Amino acid sequence: MNKAFWGGLCILICGGLYLLSNSIAATLPNHFQAYLEFEKNIPQIPWFIVIYNSYFILLALNFLLIKSPHTIRSLSITMMASSAIACMIFVLFPGEMGFSRTSNIEGFEVLYTNLHSLDIPHNLYPSLHITFSTLSAFAIIHQTKQKLLHYLLILWVILISFSVVLTHQHHIFDVITGFLLAWLTIKFVYLRGVKA
Repeated sequence: MNKAFWGGLCILICGGLYLLSNSIAATLPNHFQAYLEFEKNIPQIPWFIVIYNSYFILLALNFLLIKSPHTIRSLSITMMASSAIACMIFVLFPGEMGFSRTSNIEGFEVLYTNLHSLDIPHNLYPSLHITFSTLSAFAIIHQTKQKLLHYLLILWVILISFSVVLTHQHHIFDVITGFLLAWLTIKFVYLRGVKA
């Protein structure tokens, strides 16, 4: 099956699971705090929403830079597996956001309003923004040889990891667990799929 099929299936499954788990988590009576009090004093830096949204460009780059349909298949399966694991956690342990959300930010109103309207703040840990960014960058690095590109991708993921906190979308624990989920699924799903 071609890259478009796997990409479309991945978007459908991951998006569906995320929205479903988010709506379920919002109805649950108990939400769990997984942040330290000092994190509530981390300032919001509005323009980091641009880096936050650049995540979608990083995901799309897989289809431009990875030529092998087999690799795209493995990456898509890995993302769907990551999404399934994360969404189970979201429902079993829905998170509590420590930040007060602000949408009326001059110059970025539309971006923040759209983000907050789609994303109820309970799908916090692990951060799928971090997991999917890491998976995407790893797959591109794994399948290409340009060292400069590899360094830029690593820097990009680091910036995205800062952006999820500085836009007040996630806490530090969410970032750490997002990287952990990426590492686990790379090791046990992606690499095995590529070698199969």
